[in-house]
Order: sequence, then structure tokens, then C-alpha cells
Amino acid sequence: MDLRTVIRDRRHASLVHGARRGDRKAFRALFDDLHDPVHAYLDRRCDDPHDTEDLVSTVFHKMLSNLGTYDPGRGSVIGWVMTMARHALIDHLRRRRDTVDVDRLAEVLAGPGADPLQGIIRTEEAERVRAELARLPAETRELLALRYGEGLRHAEIASLLGLTDAAVRQRLSRAVQALRSRVVDDPEPEGEVDYAIR
Repeated sequence: MDLRTVIRDRRHASLVHGARRGDRKAFRALFDDLHDPVHAYLDRRCDDPHDTEDLVSTVFHKMLSNLGTYDPGRGSVIGWVMTMARHALIDHLRRRRDTVDVDRLAEVLAGPGADPLQGIIRTEEAERVRAELARLPAETRELLALRYGEGLRHAEIASLLGLTDAAVRQRLSRAVQALRSRVVDDPEPEGEVDYAIR
């Protein structure tokens, strides 16, 4: 663990202690430190920015209500709060109906592209990665998202998912190797367009 992380975790634990005693400045500082990571985690997983904002509010309300339950021996404050964010998201997704926001779809479809061929190639590559990610088990996709999307440390992911640090490291290593071999090593199936170009 690097020194910056140790300092961050100690600062957060101290702020929780102050917030428990009613120190509003401590809670505000804690909110300021944690808002961006919580918002980013939820925003990447929600289709609607209003849902993201509602969930962020829910997480920080829950954090405030549960300040007395934080145990530094069980992990970092950021891991504790991200667990709340994950649970809030799961509850939200269970209640949500699957709909498509037409305005958001229009923005994606109408996006500018400098070079149409490069845009097509990037889209095909991204689709291939998405397809390979979709083939992975949900637990593996969640591990990859927490590590590379959210930038959480192995220990924080372990705390969040109830795994050991070693298990998280091993599963992530295997997932990255499997994904790399599928995306990089597997040859693209030959299609009509490929045949016509030759």
C-alpha cells in the first residue's frame, strides 16, 4: 500500500470520528473527498443522470445515518461507502424497468466523427471488447469494473465483495489474461467484406 493511500485512509477515519461527534466540518470534508468516486461509480452504471444524483444522495444519507457502524478494522472508509453505493445501485436496478432514453440515443447516433473509417474501426474494436466482456461471468465483469473503471485497490474490492485480497488479485489476473487472449489472439472471422477487399 502506498503512502498516499495510507494518509488518505487515516484522514477519512479521522473525519468519520469527528463527524460521529457532530463536527459538521468533518462531515463536509468527508463528503467532499468521497463525492467524486461515489458519483463516478454510480454514473458509469446508470443511464439517467437524475437516477445517479438520487443514488448519490441515498448513499450519503445512509453514510450519515450509519457513521456509528464504521469499523476501521474491517477496511477503509472509501471501501465502506462504495459498498453502500453498490447496494444502493443493486436495489435501484431491481426496481428499474428497462427503457431506452431516446434523447440520449440520438446524441450517440449524431456524434461527430473526424474520419469515418477510423470511427468504424474503433466501433468494431469496442464492440468486440464489449462482446468478450459480456461473455465473462457477471462477478468477473464487476471485478474488472471496480479495479479498472473505479480505480479501487485490491483490498477495497476484497472488502466490498467479501473476498480475500489474494482471491481478488488472482481472479483479476485470470480475467485480464482471458480477455486479452480472446480479443488480441483470436483471429477475426472472415466475412464477406474481408473477402471482397482481398
